[in-house]
Amino acid sequence: MRSGGRTVRVGWALPAALGLAALAAVLLGTWVGGLDSGGSAGTGAVRSGVGLAVAVARLATDGLGAAGIGLALLPLLVDGRAAGRERAGTDAGARARSAALHRAARLGVLLGAGWAIAALLALWLQAADAAGTGPFEVPPAVLGDYAGGIAAGRGLLLTLGSAVLLMCLQLSALVRWAGAAASAHPGGGSRAGRVDRPRYPELAVGAGLLGMLAGPVTGHAAGHASHDPAVLAIALHVVAASGWVGGLLAIVLVLPRQPRLVAVALPRFSTVAGYCAATVAVTGVLSAVFRLPTPVALVNTGYGLLVLAKAACLVALLGLGWRARRRLLGRLAGLAGGRSGSPAPLAGWLGLELVAMAVVFGLAAALAGAAP
Repeated sequence: MRSGGRTVRVGWALPAALGLAALAAVLLGTWVGGLDSGGSAGTGAVRSGVGLAVAVARLATDGLGAAGIGLALLPLLVDGRAAGRERAGTDAGARARSAALHRAARLGVLLGAGWAIAALLALWLQAADAAGTGPFEVPPAVLGDYAGGIAAGRGLLLTLGSAVLLMCLQLSALVRWAGAAASAHPGGGSRAGRVDRPRYPELAVGAGLLGMLAGPVTGHAAGHASHDPAVLAIALHVVAASGWVGGLLAIVLVLPRQPRLVAVALPRFSTVAGYCAATVAVTGVLSAVFRLPTPVALVNTGYGLLVLAKAACLVALLGLGWRARRRLLGRLAGLAGGRSGSPAPLAGWLGLELVAMAVVFGLAAALAGAAP
């Protein structure tokens, strides 16, 4: 990706910054979530010595899951057969798309494996937390009982299975794109032009969403008095947030040096992100209404303060998204149409959005372990 004539290389710096921002948010959020109404440290958020580790593992599980969903979405965003402003049949366009989606599939395999490991780690730590013991003191029988007999444990098993399925689907896509890349050499351009996306990319998206939904719908919302609306609200919240965050992250990680593909993918994603943002805002308000006993709890409980912090970050995200759409999409339209010119300064705007999203994910991980 170019910004002001300079090539912007997205290496490990952005993922590291996002990880640090999310980790700082979950650490601070876990402390705030443990404050009682009197402002002293309580025990609601950290029930045992591994409570903080549980929150960090939950953050890793949610973050890797959202990133995996975004990579699964990318073939739909750069689908050459639906690109009205770029000819899918050109050899250059087919090769660029094939190379980008080959990279997405490769990252998807790695993230799927990492997501599975994070889910296993979260299961182990939550079983230790529930038993009130250290992680290395959990008997296998207790771990098995938690995984099979507790809703949260079964949810993590479903997340683990979904992560493995997503990894396998991305591995299948990787093999497909490797074959397309080989056929893109001289004499193979016609075959490469016909390979526009993996088979059934919606299945990979569905597997990712199923894994993300398992934890939240078996958590606090499942035991709430208003069970059905609470579970529906949190399910829609998680789906919208995962698509929003994951899609943007996938564009930044996979397409940094493909401005024309960005010009095709980002306007489509911007439309999807608008619906996701609206859904996140509405369902977040509904979830807070279901969880908090009174409006005053917003300011005199740690849980309420976390809700307010998430709301503030969401307002900042909406502002950044609106400004980026206003400033960038016009220039991107020119690139998608093949006109020359300097691409819009995407890296800065999208990086700011992702940092704010990382903070929100950290606060959400802390919020999931806090009591209102």
